[in-house]
This record gives sequence, C-alpha cells and structure tokens, in this order.
Amino acid sequence: GVVILTNTSNAGSAMFRAVSNTIVDSYLGLADFGWVKKYKAYLKESINLGDAITNEVWETVKKNKNTPINEDVYIGVYEDSWFGKVEVFKKGTQLWIKSHRSPKLNGAMHFFQANTFAVKWEYQDMNADAFAMFTLDENGKAVKMKLKGISPNIDFSFDFQDLNLKRIK
Repeated sequence: GVVILTNTSNAGSAMFRAVSNTIVDSYLGLADFGWVKKYKAYLKESINLGDAITNEVWETVKKNKNTPINEDVYIGVYEDSWFGKVEVFKKGTQLWIKSHRSPKLNGAMHFFQANTFAVKWEYQDMNADAFAMFTLDENGKAVKMKLKGISPNIDFSFDFQDLNLKRIK
C-alpha cells in the first residue's frame, strides 16, 4: 500500500493522486502514464470552470445593479451558535456584512437575485467571495441568513454551508 499524507485544499488532491499513482505504477514496473501532466490539466480545467462560474455571477450582479430592493429588510444582526455574530448594515450607500469574530470576513454586499447577495470581501487574498442568502418571514423581513461560496474552487476550510445565522436584532 501507499500512504500519502497532506494538509491541502481539495485542489491538492490532484497532487497526491498523481504522486501515489506514479509510485504505484513505478513499483509495478508499468510505463510512465503521465499522471502529473494529466492531473495538472484536470486542475487547470477545474480552476477555469470555477473562474467562469464566478465571472458569470459578477456579470449577473452588474446586470441587476439598478434593481430596486428594500435594504431595510436585510439590515440587522444575525448569530450562529458556533461562529457568533454577523452584522448586515449600511456603509454609505452600500449594504455591508461584517463578522464580529472573523475580521477578514467584512465586505460589500451586491444584489444578485431574489433574496441573494454576492459578497466581495475586503480581504481579497483568499478565494472566498460568497453568496448571502436570506430567508424572509411572512411579513417580508429577513429572519435567517445562509452563506455559500461562489466559486466551486473555494478553499475547503471556508465552511460557510455549516453556518445557521438567525436574526437576533
């Protein structure tokens, strides 16, 4: 057996598959199958697909820029029992979201469609722009918010889908 231990994102799985397959093939005396090149091409294709999806989202945001929305419906403080408080507020003329516990998760919210906004975090060293999706009550006021990474290539450590943000204010 071959064991390869890594501390990497999902994209890194191509690397350890290429390495393990190459080792196994070599051990079995098989010809070089070009695993590294194959997985590199696969990874590049995956990145390009993720970029295309992300670009499409931001194009939709551009098209919907002038859609009238009642921002007051979304403004408030939301809380997840593990992650803590997240605030949606007005900064100038723009809706913003700010995590009280994770200061890098602070950024502008751009209307996407329905009750969903695309969030562009101020800290752009991470590929983690996200959707903020709101659930409204019978009066049309936001009572819950879920986050979801925009790109399918978002780093696995952003567990946005695990947050259950409920409005507290």
